[in-house]
Amino acid sequence: VAVMMNQKNCVQQKMMCVTMENLMPQGHFLRQLDRFIDFSFIYQRVEHMYSQTGRRSIDPVVIVKMLLLGYLYGINSERRLEKEIEVNIAYRWFLGIDLDEAVPDHSTLSQLRRRKFKGSTIFEEIFAEIVKQCIEYELVGGKLLLTDSTHVRANVRNDISERILVDIEPSAYLSRLNDEARRDGILCEENEDTKPAKQKEQLKSPTDPDAGFMKRPGKPLGFHYLSHQTCDGKHGIITDVCVTPGNATDASVHSERIKHQIDTFGFQPDAVCADAGYDSSEIHKDMLDKGIQTYIPQRAPSCEELTVFSIHDFEYDEESDSLTCPNGCKLVFSTYRKKLGCKRYKSTAKQCNTCPIRENCISGTAKYKEVERTYHKSATDKQHRANGSPEYLAAMRLRKIWCEGNFSHQKANHNLARLRKRGLGNAYEHCLLSATALNLKRMVRLLNHSPENLIWLKILRMPEYLDIRYFYATLSTAPKNGTPFWYG
Repeated sequence: VAVMMNQKNCVQQKMMCVTMENLMPQGHFLRQLDRFIDFSFIYQRVEHMYSQTGRRSIDPVVIVKMLLLGYLYGINSERRLEKEIEVNIAYRWFLGIDLDEAVPDHSTLSQLRRRKFKGSTIFEEIFAEIVKQCIEYELVGGKLLLTDSTHVRANVRNDISERILVDIEPSAYLSRLNDEARRDGILCEENEDTKPAKQKEQLKSPTDPDAGFMKRPGKPLGFHYLSHQTCDGKHGIITDVCVTPGNATDASVHSERIKHQIDTFGFQPDAVCADAGYDSSEIHKDMLDKGIQTYIPQRAPSCEELTVFSIHDFEYDEESDSLTCPNGCKLVFSTYRKKLGCKRYKSTAKQCNTCPIRENCISGTAKYKEVERTYHKSATDKQHRANGSPEYLAAMRLRKIWCEGNFSHQKANHNLARLRKRGLGNAYEHCLLSATALNLKRMVRLLNHSPENLIWLKILRMPEYLDIRYFYATLSTAPKNGTPFWYG
């Protein structure tokens, strides 16, 4: 037997007089979080949910903090969360639960979430309050807003579904376009189509009817939700979360959510940035009306547009409301397509019969050229003029860093990879808590009061220095002097 090897057998446990404060490490993340965020604002938000009589409830702040712990540390089971809190001193300290005090049961947590908090806006209010505190800490600039969406797997089986027929209803934007067309006199009531709405076939999950069946190139096939997030360009703080079924388009909620952020946080954005999935005349027009520049790449042309001349090859004359083809022939306004929200222009058969480039312009057996132009194409063209500029390239790189980086981090560490609950409301709550967890972690990291971080924050706020994230994002496209317009 080795002489210097120590063995502890049947060691009597000592009686020690300690406090939770002594056991909690000084540099622990939860201690720093508790120093920066005062969660007592929750009491006022939930006061109307509790009765004036009856048995006293569990502290609502403890309940909310327990839920946040699950998302902060990637614990996606309420049963496992209860067990982790029982043995983790840091969790107990953060919740204010002493060593000899029982942890709230997982069923209590589940029932409160399902019965008391369901249908309320409490988690949206908590998310907004954290964003407001980030604004007070000067971690959010509100000048450049970056938007993207990611798929979140629904808690259903993909091999069990049913086919249903749904009416194809016009979107709110399309209805708005049609109203404008009526005011402009190009859509007359007597010429409107009165046929019943068309129907399309969709797959629906009997387990979670709110989930949408997603079928996109390069994406997993199945029932998903889409989490639409907007990040601030300064430090990547998430400023907005919206959830839609997985078969919704990316651009469908963008304008509404930007307006929501302006109204809620008082942002005055100079620009918004998104990928090509958001290249919509609705977004370009709405942002232009608000004086906001859009940095959005143009959609790739379809296979048909690659073989014949497309709308981009025709020059538009606003004064005469006509198009000129590459051969110099004029296409005049013909009709307004109510169901597509676009104007149709056409040439004459006489012009096209003698055209030397007819084969590159007209496909099939058509006798003349028809081109459809979205109602607000001029706004789209005006916004796209900034594409390729240094500001555009910088914004696109920041979008990739912050939006895609946030999604990657949330899926790996904050429960965003898959839902455990069902229904659109529960999916929204899940994505909100995941975004809140990431915001809390990033805020603590940025505000950590170590000497080196204090010096770094002071350097970042000096106008003569570029933000290091902006420097890495822009590389050769960075301005030679001054800071980017969205910083600070």
